[in-house]
Amino acid sequence: MLTLVGRSFGRTAGLFAAICIMLAVFEIALIAVAASFTGANDFARLSLLMSQLLPGFLQSAFGPAMLSFGAMTTICFFDPLVVMIAVQFAVFLATEPAGEIEGGLVDLVLARPLPRHWLISRSVLVMTAGAFLPTLAMGLATWLGLRMLAPAGAHGPEARVVLLMMIHLATLSWCFGGAALAAAAWSRRRAAALAAVALSSVALYLIDVIGESWARVLPLARLLPFHYYHGAAILRGTANPALDLSILSGIGVVGIALAYWQFGRRDL
Repeated sequence: MLTLVGRSFGRTAGLFAAICIMLAVFEIALIAVAASFTGANDFARLSLLMSQLLPGFLQSAFGPAMLSFGAMTTICFFDPLVVMIAVQFAVFLATEPAGEIEGGLVDLVLARPLPRHWLISRSVLVMTAGAFLPTLAMGLATWLGLRMLAPAGAHGPEARVVLLMMIHLATLSWCFGGAALAAAAWSRRRAAALAAVALSSVALYLIDVIGESWARVLPLARLLPFHYYHGAAILRGTANPALDLSILSGIGVVGIALAYWQFGRRDL
């Protein structure tokens, strides 16, 4: 098992480092931008400008983050691009079993007296690391950036808020990673499993965005994973972390359970 895990980490170590560094640098840069708003009424004017120029759903999604220095430093945790990077990275890592089937490596591995479920367990461990390490890097970057760049007298974000956003983002990524692992357990081509879940995640995110601005779509959006991580709701204090994290982790657990079941019964 350790050999399989080490091999997977060895193949993706550069990608792990690149994503963690990129997101950490983005967070520090965002703190520097927030620190540039030093005037007494800068954030009030920014909030007013947003209310005049942006549509309602964008105001709802990002308006609370423009009210103070501390709130603005948390945007990185729910920025759409960051969310997509985190989700797609977990999806990529979770589809490794399909790649091993496609390349014939699974035949060499299972020629030894090894339980086939070890391949799924390996991918669960690697995918979990891929879901949580980037958010941990962002959290450390937040702490470091605030110590280096926060203006005198400025209040940073509450530790509880940052921690909740980190856990939500990591759990959301893990949720889609579980779905990707299930897809990989059915597929013989990694590209097919990767494309199916990756494109679905983008489509589901867009439906959630539409649901925030169109009441007719909102009931559908409530059935989707992205509905259970809105950074603005955490900033407002209206989020229900217990419900959100239970649903996201439950979806991931179901996906992983399906992956174990299907991979154990399929003809490799």
